[in-house]
Amino acid sequence: MKREFIGDVAGKFKVALKDDSNKTIAYLLWGDSVRVISKSGSMVKVSARGRVGWIAKDILTDTGLLELYVIDVGQGDCVLMRTPNNAWHLIDAGVSNETQMTKKGAANFIRWKFLEDLEMDRVKLENVILSHMDFDHYGGLIDLFSGKVSRPDRTFDISVENFYHNGMGRFKDSPKLGTTISGTVPLLPYDDYRISRDDHFIIELLSGKASFKKPSRPFEPKSFAPLARLVGKIPKHVRSISASDQFLPGYDQNSNVVIRVLGPILEHINSGKVGLRELGSESITCNGHSIVLRIDYGKSRILLTGDLNTISQRLLLSYHDLLEFSVDVAKGCHHGSDDIDIRFVRAMKARSTIVSSGDNEDYAHPRPRVMGASARYGREAKSVKGHTLPPLLYSTELARSVQLAYADTVRSVSDRTRQIECKDAELKSVERGAKFIRMENLPVATDLIYGLINVRTDGERIMCAYMKEQSQDFDVQVFQAGVEP
Repeated sequence: MKREFIGDVAGKFKVALKDDSNKTIAYLLWGDSVRVISKSGSMVKVSARGRVGWIAKDILTDTGLLELYVIDVGQGDCVLMRTPNNAWHLIDAGVSNETQMTKKGAANFIRWKFLEDLEMDRVKLENVILSHMDFDHYGGLIDLFSGKVSRPDRTFDISVENFYHNGMGRFKDSPKLGTTISGTVPLLPYDDYRISRDDHFIIELLSGKASFKKPSRPFEPKSFAPLARLVGKIPKHVRSISASDQFLPGYDQNSNVVIRVLGPILEHINSGKVGLRELGSESITCNGHSIVLRIDYGKSRILLTGDLNTISQRLLLSYHDLLEFSVDVAKGCHHGSDDIDIRFVRAMKARSTIVSSGDNEDYAHPRPRVMGASARYGREAKSVKGHTLPPLLYSTELARSVQLAYADTVRSVSDRTRQIECKDAELKSVERGAKFIRMENLPVATDLIYGLINVRTDGERIMCAYMKEQSQDFDVQVFQAGVEP
């Protein structure tokens, strides 16, 4: 039978999915897609989130939402987006599964979403957008384009219509981001940010499939070359985009959903060439030229910022009016790094800011300064009931939770009759220099709730939600889009 969507549930924006004995087996959110199996009076049996249960018939609607899933990929970025035309888009994919602490990355969630939740025969993406060429943004694409997750028995098929990138590569030898030239650019539209007209610019840029299949010189072999081979094979169409394009192809000002491309800034040099400005070190330059997208739907505006830093934010503000960055929801720049220009945070004025960051990393993200600035310069919102809400801050890392227990008995997989009590067993981890630890003293993670943040809107109302630690219910905040309190 056809798929329908969960409505706003009379302003509750979530509903319990009940089994045949009326026990709650899951919670469904506003906009969740369900497949109707059967009907019984005022109730319908549906398949949703890989489960089957009952909900009230009158809460279903034929109309879907603009949905964004800020996926918990640890230290990295990954956003899966559904537009109301039922097209799916992926912006970044975090690191690869093998480098994840949990060994489960973006490909795991995306496979589950398409094959188990939506009950499709493959992962089908209209657009994959790689904001910039850092491994914590593209590593997961290697898994995804290969159709593999951490378990070898769970391979999957994938189709990708378009692959968009910022034009920058990763080469084996110097200059590793691409050949540069010195040059001068025309007067900048806004000159308050101390951006010089004279600088060095990367002009060795990637474009279509051929530039990935047959580069001008060898790519970095460990991770970027494998990605490039897959980019040359999996997507049907490949091209770079920049602020010069203004809109993501197919989503211009005449579309129901408008996707503005605000960065990177591809500058015209006096030599007649175009290039991406050197912003500082290799890392700063790579991060700073992230693709920046603003998604407009109805009254709602959502900003995806990649790994912008201070100098790149100043460059963006030198080319765009401040109002271009004013939004309801913003993905915090660079995992909550404090390498920011406060004027950019002020320009965003986000009612809700979401930071994607991870455990076990040396960066101490998100930093107190950026969290404080996001709250200080964020805008208040008006709830659907007319109440004033303070600026909202979300972190995938803070939303993540682990349930711990202590082991009691270990048994053999090949012979389950062979058991040993943990007080008589020791275990050594795969970490370098690890020592044996008595298993009776070793906490074991028995459950992991990923810190996925849901953002959904009908163009009038915006919902932000994440799963609670104990009940698998959701904490839900809903406010009016584009409305000042």
